[in-house]
Amino acid sequence: MFSYTIDDPISDPLTSSIEVTIDFGGGRKRWLAFVTPQLLASVGDWIEGTRVHLHPGERHIIVVSELSPAVIDAVLRQFHASGELESRTLPLGS
Repeated sequence: MFSYTIDDPISDPLTSSIEVTIDFGGGRKRWLAFVTPQLLASVGDWIEGTRVHLHPGERHIIVVSELSPAVIDAVLRQFHASGELESRTLPLGS
């Protein structure tokens, strides 16, 4: 199994971004981030000539409609069960 820590407070479950550190054991720690669509609507680079934000897809950035410890736990367990958890993370420090 794995253990994890939610590294940021969930100040607003609809507009926060949260980093999570996952401990795979043996000193292997990796991280991923959770964001909401509402947050993405207010950040990112502009597509030239538009008022549209660009967010190139990244496997370690997970978009959920609301943030809570229960949602984070459910997503991590789902990725673990499907064998995707490690590929959805980056090495800690990157």
